[in-house]
Amino acid sequence: MLRRFLLKYQHFLLYTLFGSLTTVMDLAVYYILYNLFSVHYLIAQTISWVVAVLFAYATNKRYVFASRARGMAMVAEMAKFISGRLFSFGVQTVCLAVLVEFAHWNENVVRLPVLVIVTILNYIVSRVFVFDKARSQQKSEEEAA
Repeated sequence: MLRRFLLKYQHFLLYTLFGSLTTVMDLAVYYILYNLFSVHYLIAQTISWVVAVLFAYATNKRYVFASRARGMAMVAEMAKFISGRLFSFGVQTVCLAVLVEFAHWNENVVRLPVLVIVTILNYIVSRVFVFDKARSQQKSEEEAA
């Protein structure tokens, strides 16, 4: 029964594990830049986002979705991944700016609830649009024919 549960939710559980690690990395880079080096919160968020996206792509590709894309297929996959992350980055930036500038939330505290929303959004984008094996395999078979 546990084995069936683990197999059924394997992608989600691995995504949660590596997403948590990505979130910790994102928060650590942000807090170091913002609190120790006094980098503006939106610039610190941008830098931490870049680091997190690179880490997330590598772990999602290899461990979560077990993508075997190489060459131009990998370039296309990475472009879709980054495009999805750019979309969620926009959502994250707008949420941060609105909550900090207009709602006067603390710059450190606001990041966590926003990252939870963005993590869910990123999973959906990755699962449906980036690492969809069935669609990728079908497209490869059509190109080979």
